[in-house]
Amino acid sequence: TGWVGLGFSPTGFMPESDVVIGWVKDGRGYLKDRFAATRTVPPIDHFQNVQLLSSSEAEGMTILEFKRKLAACEPKDRSIEEGTTRIIYSYNDNDPVSEDSPARHQVSGRVSVNLLSGTGNVEPASLEADHVKISLLNSNVRVPATPTTYWCSPFKLPVLQDEAHIIRFDPVVQRNHEELIHHIVVYQCGDDIQPFLNVSWDCDNPPDNVPSQVRKCRGLTVITAWAVGGAGFSFPSHVGLPMSGATGTQYVLMETHYNNEQSRSTYVDSSGMAVYYTPTKRQNDGAIFQLGHIVSPLLLIPPGLSSVEVQNTCPGRCTRAALPVGGINVFASLLHSHTVGETILFLLCCFYIL
Repeated sequence: TGWVGLGFSPTGFMPESDVVIGWVKDGRGYLKDRFAATRTVPPIDHFQNVQLLSSSEAEGMTILEFKRKLAACEPKDRSIEEGTTRIIYSYNDNDPVSEDSPARHQVSGRVSVNLLSGTGNVEPASLEADHVKISLLNSNVRVPATPTTYWCSPFKLPVLQDEAHIIRFDPVVQRNHEELIHHIVVYQCGDDIQPFLNVSWDCDNPPDNVPSQVRKCRGLTVITAWAVGGAGFSFPSHVGLPMSGATGTQYVLMETHYNNEQSRSTYVDSSGMAVYYTPTKRQNDGAIFQLGHIVSPLLLIPPGLSSVEVQNTCPGRCTRAALPVGGINVFASLLHSHTVGETILFLLCCFYIL
């Protein structure tokens, strides 16, 4: 049934990718370690750092099981590390005539996955016996046939007399939409969003009847965020995010980033987030502190440079205004960029002036 290729990519595209291509012919499996310097057939590496363990072909399906080291063995290999790994794949229904000349792929794509543990909680904290699960899901959104869409959907959380604690979030990605959903962010909103709970819209092209005070929810206080390659998140057993009551979150706006690279017009999506809360408040309130460079047309990459470093600092006048006098305890962090970004570094520093 032809050949199949799998690559570990720095950007999600073919150039500079560590690739394996294999197939099964006459009951025998073939697999070669390759390196794609450009968008051409990747040549076979001089050093073969993959080992084929098993191969099979039946009912139109080819299965190749192999192993390799996590750490790069030579310059043309790419290490597999904790966090997001960008995978590219391709296949063709025809077996290659020779190892050096597999026919051009018929189907190709890319997906970001978390191949190793280490994202989110390795062992989620146990949930209280009285916990309640609610779902914030898009309602059969017909995804626009454009490469990038940000979709806004408002929701009202359960109304409780006393303040409760949100204790866990889980992404809910519709089956076969794993490549479509790039990230989901949930923002806290004021009660002026109430009249718009039954509508959703393209965040960048809102309808005229959605007023500015509703649109401004997007980009304000984040209560949770998930991105491709990540997992669900549980708060520590003594921490919860305030919900309902007199001061807790009651209304939210969910932003879903659709990454429709092929500009398909057939996607109808109902992905979203699952939220778990307990009416039994935990010992401490949690919150989200969002840092980073603002995304704007002024964030430019100068031409002709091999790399550019963008720095953002939250000075003392910022933390004094935003944080309590006694300070905060940081127990988790989430770093996020798109494919142009290669590395993100977060430094938490303490300075005392006597």
